[in-house]
Amino acid sequence: MPLVTRSFGCALAVALCASPAAALELRTKGGVNAGAVLLGRAVPEAADVRDEVERTGFYAGEALGAGDCARCHGDVVEQFSASAHRFASFANPYYAAAVLAFREARDPLAARFCADCHDPLVVADGALERPGPFDATTPAAQAGITCLVCHSVHTPPDLRGNGGVVVDATPAVLEPGAAHKARLGDPVLRTARFCGGCHKVGLTESVTGDVWLRGQNEYDAWYDSAWAGRGVASIFRPPETRTCQDCHMPREPALRGDKAARDGAIRSHRFLASNTALPHLRGDADHLARTQAFLGGGVVTLRLATSAPGTLDVVLRNRGAGHAFPGGTSDSNEAWLEVRALGATGKVVGQSGALGPRGELAEDTHVLRAQPVDAEGRPLRRRDVHRARGVVFDTSLPPGDPRVVRFALPAATARVQVRLLYRKFSKEYAAFACDDLPGARTRAACLAPPTTRVATAEADVSGGRVPPLESAEARLEHALGLGQGLVDAAVGEAFVAETLKELATGPDARIAAMAGLGLARLDVAAGRWGGPPLADEAPVAALWSRALGEHRAHRDAEAFTTAAALEKRLPDDRAVLGLGARLANIVGRPDDARRLADRLLAIDPESEEALLQRLLALRALGADASTAEATWARHRRPVERELRLRRASGIDANGAAEREAVPVHVHRLEKPR
Repeated sequence: MPLVTRSFGCALAVALCASPAAALELRTKGGVNAGAVLLGRAVPEAADVRDEVERTGFYAGEALGAGDCARCHGDVVEQFSASAHRFASFANPYYAAAVLAFREARDPLAARFCADCHDPLVVADGALERPGPFDATTPAAQAGITCLVCHSVHTPPDLRGNGGVVVDATPAVLEPGAAHKARLGDPVLRTARFCGGCHKVGLTESVTGDVWLRGQNEYDAWYDSAWAGRGVASIFRPPETRTCQDCHMPREPALRGDKAARDGAIRSHRFLASNTALPHLRGDADHLARTQAFLGGGVVTLRLATSAPGTLDVVLRNRGAGHAFPGGTSDSNEAWLEVRALGATGKVVGQSGALGPRGELAEDTHVLRAQPVDAEGRPLRRRDVHRARGVVFDTSLPPGDPRVVRFALPAATARVQVRLLYRKFSKEYAAFACDDLPGARTRAACLAPPTTRVATAEADVSGGRVPPLESAEARLEHALGLGQGLVDAAVGEAFVAETLKELATGPDARIAAMAGLGLARLDVAAGRWGGPPLADEAPVAALWSRALGEHRAHRDAEAFTTAAALEKRLPDDRAVLGLGARLANIVGRPDDARRLADRLLAIDPESEEALLQRLLALRALGADASTAEATWARHRRPVERELRLRRASGIDANGAAEREAVPVHVHRLEKPR
């Protein structure tokens, strides 16, 4: 899971540091068995489930908890039966290994951290929390997230995530009609916040045994993006907004006559994303092909360019994911660049990202991931979140904005071939999770998760250069991606500035406008700001750059006015509210600072910026700030800790932790062995 370092040195017993975590709540009436309700009435025999688990390591027969739904919702049940949600619990060996190791390292009760999202039926029967060996062969343990778990939610989840969802576990109305729809089809199901209940994670002190850390967080990444209609700094803005459901639950033909279909189509319950390992494990060729097509369908684009002779710039842009790519548990999955330099005869003269004899990645491979580490800076490889203490680099692709990775080309290079590849789990993690599975075929499939080609590009090389990018948009992407590295002097400013200036005066009005926004961003990065005042209706990215530029030039009163104009345009943008609160405190307006901080905390109760600005406002107002100070301290991001972990990290022998933390860095292509 991607992490952002958070730290606070307080004992767990201190009440102010131990605010309760969000958690799954199952509401029932007296005498009602929540687990039995959520599993449904049409359930395979427990003995049959146990036999299959003991034979293969997991149960993949009739979807548990879906039997009652199948008579009316055949399409939905067929789709759901292959989904990762259906295999979220102990029918997923990759998950089972991690949660059982965590349970042993901490204690059975702490395992609720995992179970609230992955194992709702196990939470219902309390089995995971009881001391002693855990029986993973029961229907509850093999059920995953059943139909009634999601379709029994009637209120928005807790904004802290961590499975903070209230499930109505009283008997459902199964007969078609208004009561059935009201009980099982609440509008909250169509919101992104519903997904955020589990796709946002905070690693509490009970998890780490030490500090609070931010964990996997697709919800906030989407919320802050232009896909959500916010993303104040975004230069590339999509023509329409999208929610999680728009991408992961698109409408598809209802071939079985599903009674919920409209105009012959139904919202897909395949929940396609990036989990290629599970369908491969089960031999489900159809779901694997659909998942690989989803990943390779233009989610990320890849272009090749040259900004200095003898180098190759690989320009990556996340066009399709409303959150970072790759998302999910990025410490155990693998997305990487494979680069091959060919000589005039077609012989490989240099390469990066090639797989070793056991399927492992070479050390100097450029991986796309957030890399969590333990207290000594050692990388986490086994989903062992209880050892997490911070992140030493994050090379994942944010929504919209391009990124550039540079490779030094051998002198003999005549052609380059580049692929962006993806594996759901690393070979190391697969070995940890799969070695004990029964059955040779199942074990072999588990140990070898498939590699998916996400994007490809190739080009001839002449004089140490690839051909110039042809389209104005491609040139813009290249310049903006390089611009990310200017602060660290990774690339020269002149090439970026000249390219953006040329595009800003070009014939394409759309590209010219975006290039102008790029120039404004460049000015802020270089510590400059000037130009005429901007109208309030200027693009929000322009106003954002102006506010930042004014702030960094210590013209904070002007910056506060600009931020106020942004607030009117994007009243629930987290970055806008955070900057506004900070500026309000600086210019001596603590009431405004507190108002803006409170609005941000209503969106994200764990926002470090909001907690700090609220603390400062309370102090300025002469109010009691002791609780606010402890809450902020718990969630603060100590830079000194991050730097120490980065220095201590031994990601590889080539200093990857230091290099990968630089926005634009150079990899060398090694000769094949």
